[in-house]
Amino acid sequence: MAGKHFYRPRHEKFLAKYAAKLPKMQLFTLEKAFGSWEQVGKEHFADGGIFDQIYSRP
Repeated sequence: MAGKHFYRPRHEKFLAKYAAKLPKMQLFTLEKAFGSWEQVGKEHFADGGIFDQIYSRP
């Protein structure tokens, strides 16, 4: 279902099925780029986090 709607499947079998629709690209995991989910939540989404700093209300 993911590949059918142009989302990149993680399972190799389904990724191969939709490879023609999805260009090759260098991917990364959240853990490798930003640390644990808990760390990301605190840094980016907690009150006063990065999301609050960049979000502006109209």
